[in-house]
Amino acid sequence: MIPLHDDNPIQSIPIITIALIAVCGVVFLVQVTAEPRAAIELIYRFGVIPTVLLGDTELPEALGALPAWATVVSSMFLHGGWLHMLGNMQYP
Repeated sequence: MIPLHDDNPIQSIPIITIALIAVCGVVFLVQVTAEPRAAIELIYRFGVIPTVLLGDTELPEALGALPAWATVVSSMFLHGGWLHMLGNMQYP
């Protein structure tokens, strides 16, 4: 089920993939080490909130760090726990 190797060897170092894994790791460490209130605010600022994305509601000015459309990208770097992060970051 989980691919541990590939029959097609790579010819170069996947720099972008390694950089994305590193960025996700750093963001996750910020999430884990933040105080509980700061962690919740981080999720509100950078996570996708469907009603805000669709324009039905708005966040308070203090929490609206990004435009709603940008949270679609920023939310990809947020993870819900160690297993979620490690499962998404597995690299064969």
